[in-house]
This record gives sequence, C-alpha cells and structure tokens, in this order.
Amino acid sequence: AVVSTQSTGEDERQRLPKRVGPKILHMKHNPYQDKLDSELKRLKEENTKLQQQVEASNNSSILRDLEHTQHKLAESEAALKKTRTIYQAKVKEFKEGIFDLFGYSVTCPADNQFSLLSVFAESQDDNVLFYRVKNNMQLIETRFTKTLDMQAHISKLTQHRSIPLFLSDVTSDLFHRQTVIGGEFEPTCEFGGYSKK
Repeated sequence: AVVSTQSTGEDERQRLPKRVGPKILHMKHNPYQDKLDSELKRLKEENTKLQQQVEASNNSSILRDLEHTQHKLAESEAALKKTRTIYQAKVKEFKEGIFDLFGYSVTCPADNQFSLLSVFAESQDDNVLFYRVKNNMQLIETRFTKTLDMQAHISKLTQHRSIPLFLSDVTSDLFHRQTVIGGEFEPTCEFGGYSKK
C-alpha cells in the first residue's frame, strides 16, 4: 500500500504544470504604481518648467548684459565725442593764438610737414613749407619761396641757423610788399584779431 501511495503522488505531480520559479502577480490598477507614475509625470513637468526658467533666465541675463554693454558703449561714444569737441576747440584756439602772436597760419599737409601761410601773403599759395627729419627742420622749395630774395633770407637759416629769424625776415618782406603796392594792408588769412575788409 505504501508503494501505491507514492506512485499516486508522483502521478499527480506529473499531471500538474511545471513551475519555473515564483510568480509575481500585479494588480491591473495598482495604487503604488499609479502613485509612481503620477510622481514621475509631476517631476517631468517640473523639469520642463525649470528648463524653461533657466532658458528665460539666461535670455534675460544675456539681454541685461547686452543692454549694459550698449549703455557703456553709448557713454564711451558720448565721452569720446565730448573729448574730440574739446580737442578740436583747443587746437583751433592754439592755431588762432599762433596766428595772432606770430602772424602765421600753420597746417600739416602730410606727416612731418608744416606749411606756414603769413598774414601778409598775397595769395593762399604763398606758403613756406618745412619738413622735419629727426630733430631738424628743412626748408622745401615752393612756388612762393622762388619769388623771395632767397640770398638775403637764406643766410638766416644757413649762417644763423634760425627759422624764427628767417620767418621774421619773410614777414617783414611780405609786409613791405603789401603796404608799398596796395598802400593798405588786407590780410589773406582770417583768424583771431585779423579779418578781411
């Protein structure tokens, strides 16, 4: 009887389906899974909002930086314009002072060149031109200097090595030309206390 009982138990085991391992059953509407899904959805939405805030923050920060830079640039341009205006006024004041004191309008037609036009010049082309080489000034021949009695004037440069003496001699010569020919002085240049009649 014992043998038959064992065989019956084995027969029943063979008829049952074989189990591979433990099975986990999931409920169709699992409250825990629903809670996890809900939390995941909330976190994704929050992440999206945070990303949008970061982008907006970066954009507003960039816009703030841009506005600040534009403001600084505008301030710098205004300061530069003001400085340029002051500089131009000072240069004009200086040139007029030179003209009033020494009777010459000084311009720089090129680097290291200085063109001097006397208040007593007969035309705008009657200029004396100097060129600076290192620390020396050299007289450059012009149409006007060819008309001067250079033998008389050049000694001021060669013998005395004095440009101011040379220029005063030229000024005196031009003054005598103006007053002897016309009888009345009418300046060619217009600066400071001198003006055309």
